[in-house]
Amino acid sequence: MEWEFTPEQVVGCQVDYGLEQFRADMLAEVKLNMNEMDDAQQLKIFSVMYDLCYWVATGNEYADFLATLDQDSFFPGFLASIKDNLDPNVVMLGAILQRLIMERVDEQSMPLEKAIKEVDEYHRQIVAKPLLN
Repeated sequence: MEWEFTPEQVVGCQVDYGLEQFRADMLAEVKLNMNEMDDAQQLKIFSVMYDLCYWVATGNEYADFLATLDQDSFFPGFLASIKDNLDPNVVMLGAILQRLIMERVDEQSMPLEKAIKEVDEYHRQIVAKPLLN
């Protein structure tokens, strides 16, 4: 995806861009690029791509995520082939998560570990919501 702002602007609260908008934008991009597939297939691809971005944005390795997938399925090869295209998404998602954590630490004087846990729970709530795109 491409944005008219930087991850640094997101972290610095100069731009209001959050998890829900990021997810909606990513789904829209999947639908645009995979328009020959049905909605269910597009949603499955989006889900795996998003999970990979979150995995890497939270400090895990790309290859480790790929290793968890059924190696006979479409996904390992597909995700490996789009790694360079996903890298900016990983950085932006990481910026969003960092801002959410730092808002809690700086504005609410929350201990870092508690802020991380709270953002993780918030993330789980956002991911559990159906996407309406």
